[in-house]
Amino acid sequence: MTVQHDTDQLVAAYLKYLAKAAEPLPADRRNDLVAEVTAHIAEERAAGVESPEQVKAMLARLGDPDEIVAAATDGLVLVKRQPRYRSRDVATLLLLPFGGFLYLAGWIVGVALLWTSDRWTREEKLLGTLVVPFGYLPVLMLGSLSTSACRADINGVILGCGGFSYPEWFRVPILIVLSAAQLTMLFVLVKNARPGRSAAPRG
Repeated sequence: MTVQHDTDQLVAAYLKYLAKAAEPLPADRRNDLVAEVTAHIAEERAAGVESPEQVKAMLARLGDPDEIVAAATDGLVLVKRQPRYRSRDVATLLLLPFGGFLYLAGWIVGVALLWTSDRWTREEKLLGTLVVPFGYLPVLMLGSLSTSACRADINGVILGCGGFSYPEWFRVPILIVLSAAQLTMLFVLVKNARPGRSAAPRG
């Protein structure tokens, strides 16, 4: 089981490197190239290439992925690779948590940038929109709310109470949950940002 796992890891790492190196190729050629190499590896393994040493030797015979891609680019028009983060994507990731402090308009702009981006799927866009709307602004507002304030005369007699009343012990857990939800949402968006993951128009 360990040998099988090790050989699978070697092949997976090689194919991942190949797919990354082949990104500048046109999509159809890139897919064909990866499929051809994958099929060749499968044939070699079916023919008896099993141990990690045998797999390493087979991959060495195939050659460096960069060299394979270089050979496959002859006569082809390469596709310019898009950066993972554009300026608008950085703005999106900043405005979603902090745009609420800009008279709420900043958060709305962040949501608009999110939904017109091709970096995130529909589910991720819903996550960015619905998890703690207006970012950290509601968190700060909740944290600044005071418990009910009461007035007393010089003899200590309560004259009246006012303000928003809620248990003091309730505030800290809610603040932690809201802050954690915001951080989780940002982590998901940062981690999954990739060009072309949705059909949204590119800016």
